Amino acid sequence: MSNQRADFVPTESAAGDAVGAVATAAVADDSALLAAADREHLEREIAAIERAAAALRRADPGLESWADMPAPPAHKPHPIWLLIGVLWLSSALVTIGAIFAISALVG
Repeated sequence: MSNQRADFVPTESAAGDAVGAVATAAVADDSALLAAADREHLEREIAAIERAAAALRRADPGLESWADMPAPPAHKPHPIWLLIGVLWLSSALVTIGAIFAISALVG
């Protein structure tokens, strides 16, 4: 394999130097043209999207439902002590039931 780059132009003489400079300038011009074309295409697409959005806003303003929505009412959270009390009561009932079952089986 050769260690030369793919865009390497060997320069054996002054004519080779000129060819290399022209090739480098052509590549730079092509990339600049592509970048400018991409920017212009992107700007045209963004402008088209903005025109379409403006037309939709004019045609049916009700589509922007998020603009006039009131905040949903905040629900009151259940107190944690109620949950703790229910868990304690249920575990106490299970324990009493287990004690009753054991005492009925044993004696």
